[in-house]
Amino acid sequence: MKRKFMQPLVVAAVSALAISLLAGCGSSGGVGGQKSAAQSTSGPVTLNYWTWYPDQKTTQTAIDGFEKANPSIKVNLRLYTSVDYQKDLPLALNGGSKLDVVGVQVSAMTNTVKSNLRPVSTYAKDLVPGWKTKLDPKLVKQTQAAASDNVLYDLPMGEVSSPFVFYNASLLKKYDIPVPTTADELAAASKKLEAAGITQPVVEVGDGWWQEEVLFGIIGQTDPTLSDKIFLGKASWNQPAIVKGLADYKSLFDSGAITTSTLSLTGSAPDAAFDTGKAAFLVGGAWESSILSASYRKANDITLSDVGATSFPIVEPNGKPSARSLAEGGLAIPKSSTHVAAAAKFISYMTYGAGVNLWDSNLVYAPAAKVGFAPTSELTTAAAKKGFATVVAVSSAPGSERTSQQDFLNQVEGPTILDVLRGTTTPEAAAAALQTAWTSGRYPHAGN
Repeated sequence: MKRKFMQPLVVAAVSALAISLLAGCGSSGGVGGQKSAAQSTSGPVTLNYWTWYPDQKTTQTAIDGFEKANPSIKVNLRLYTSVDYQKDLPLALNGGSKLDVVGVQVSAMTNTVKSNLRPVSTYAKDLVPGWKTKLDPKLVKQTQAAASDNVLYDLPMGEVSSPFVFYNASLLKKYDIPVPTTADELAAASKKLEAAGITQPVVEVGDGWWQEEVLFGIIGQTDPTLSDKIFLGKASWNQPAIVKGLADYKSLFDSGAITTSTLSLTGSAPDAAFDTGKAAFLVGGAWESSILSASYRKANDITLSDVGATSFPIVEPNGKPSARSLAEGGLAIPKSSTHVAAAAKFISYMTYGAGVNLWDSNLVYAPAAKVGFAPTSELTTAAAKKGFATVVAVSSAPGSERTSQQDFLNQVEGPTILDVLRGTTTPEAAAAALQTAWTSGRYPHAGN
């Protein structure tokens, strides 16, 4: 099973989070009545739970733990692929299907399904006391801001963030290479590995959407909120910080830290190169953290013996590790649910209770739970443990949200960044072209 790229699904930043035009999921079922959130959970209850994440086995493990701790509550799971879920959930909710807990793709689905969801405030008293103190306030705020009416409809399970660097710890040890923390150190490591016969030491996906991730990861080292300001219409593209960021990213290719050939890689090709030991470094998002898990590697026939992770190397002097992040995997209670109190108990368990260590075994999300969760059984080496802690710490630090204007990204921004990296245009010309397109009226965004 290959790890999945988390391409942003948003289309326009019109609030603190962009509102997506994507639709969401469904099936059949009868119409359920609506009862008070104060409903008792003492009698036998069966919750119908629909989601797309995590995988069936991992989610069921968490459900089994919940049912053991709450023997009077059973959970019926229906798991979808992400694409099918975006189609089927709205249809089911609009049709009155009797669902008790549903997963919500925060950026992509909130506004599509919110009219059929209960605001969290209506059942807050049924959540574990002090729930607000148990979740990262940044992620709760992002989840609320995703709704066009600024109402909190779901609680986030975690966040996705980027960029990071995953490294083959055994390979670095073999060639006596320290884990690079700066661009110069990455260049030195790449040269040493090339001399040892590894022709492509660093790999990353060459798609345009990913180039935005890395660009703002670099810029965020000195200006962590610039991405937010641009997508909210409060800053321009043709400014010195963008020009400098483009030049800094290009410098990684000029110095040999990254080879230009990696820009031709698409889809799972970077994963394949890294997983088979043909590359020492994989530049990717936090969703790549599964590779830190020894059990994941064994289950997927990946022979790497030790993998670590670190923040993207510092390019500018005095820069700090940076990543854009976004709340994801929200859990909500539909208006059709007749078991609100039991559903709230399950949501508490999954978002900041004992269930977190069970569903987060695949390490794709940095958990929204603030303290007390570390998948130690999955992380068997010092490099893996330190790497996952770094991913969580950098993801949780203040910074911009992982949002985009999707049409602009696909048609203008991504190709323009690639032109700079390939040397066919200058950072100055690229920044000017981005601003011209941004203000053309063809790409709706806040500030237009």
